[in-house]
Amino acid sequence: MATTIDSLTLEELQADSAREEAIAPELRIIECQNERIVRSAFPFRYQAPDAMLTELRQRYQLDDVIASGQSEFDQVLLLREWVHTRWKHGWTRVPEPRNALEILAAVEQGKDFNCGYFAITLMQCLLALGFVARNLSICKPESEWMSDDEGNIGHSIVEFWSHEYHKWILLDPDLNVHYERESIPLSVLEIHEAWVTRRWEDVNMVTGPTPFRVTEKVESGAATTFLNQDNQDAEFQIFGWHNVGDYYTHVVLPLHNTQHSTNEDAGSLEWIDTWTPPRLIAYNRVNDSHFTSDIHDLYWSVDQVQINLKADPAAWERGKAMLEVSLEGSMPNLDKLLVRLDGEEWRETSAEFIWRLRPGKNQIMAKGVNSFGREGHVSRILLRFNP
Repeated sequence: MATTIDSLTLEELQADSAREEAIAPELRIIECQNERIVRSAFPFRYQAPDAMLTELRQRYQLDDVIASGQSEFDQVLLLREWVHTRWKHGWTRVPEPRNALEILAAVEQGKDFNCGYFAITLMQCLLALGFVARNLSICKPESEWMSDDEGNIGHSIVEFWSHEYHKWILLDPDLNVHYERESIPLSVLEIHEAWVTRRWEDVNMVTGPTPFRVTEKVESGAATTFLNQDNQDAEFQIFGWHNVGDYYTHVVLPLHNTQHSTNEDAGSLEWIDTWTPPRLIAYNRVNDSHFTSDIHDLYWSVDQVQINLKADPAAWERGKAMLEVSLEGSMPNLDKLLVRLDGEEWRETSAEFIWRLRPGKNQIMAKGVNSFGREGHVSRILLRFNP
């Protein structure tokens, strides 16, 4: 016989269903811009604010140098142009390439320097303005051994962290160039990959207003570093072949940007891949760099705040939504964390707090501010809560 459900049983089932709905409120994330932080296996030593960077920023009015830039990248290109035009490429060796103030003072005395000095000066100018920047060295494939009379095989450049493009971007202040693919500025490793995989035709070299210039001063090495003018011209012709792409074969990152404030060596990290095996010897010496083929070791998260949320079980049982919030940051020289809940103004916060949700939509936004006063990326989560 078929089983029937009488009216009383049906009413009970409906009541049970209503009770289940009553004790099962809705809580879900409906929009999320909350990038997960990735970290390098090799710690990087960041330069803290100090008197040298403060003086560099003030003496050379670096804020005014970049003031006309309409975007972050425009400002950085203005700074690169400014550094590039301080002097011409030369070979003066004193002072050592460590301190931008000392380098610029020597420039004012008529000295001209090579790529390493350009890179250090631009990096420290970027640091003084609150940007995250680092210098790197690159070199041609044949770099294990070189004789004293061999031409140039290495080059120094800079990367900075771009909030605008949300990535590391290469800047070459000596040549006054960067590289783009489909109008997007490239990182050092993206340039390396394009070269070694034979996709160099996809890359465009973009030159600033003032092109590469070589000193005419004999006291700065003109026509004497390579014995005579003809040899010098030949060396720079070779250097410029392939838009310097072959110099991006080997990429080495010093694991610090503290060159002016400490003599302590933090080591270096060298990229290896299918096309670029480890160099046991580099420039005639045993290579003491660490090696990695993990992209996150070179390109970790910067200036990001990761919002972590966890619902409180006891509150949930009472039909409430109480969230434990923890903010995890990746900003160098972090000064403070800021949070914005719903329509509130931004306010300073601790890394952990409790957030009580109201019925309907709820939004949390978070960002960091570094010790130079520069803000990081904004993370955001939008939730819906229906008790």
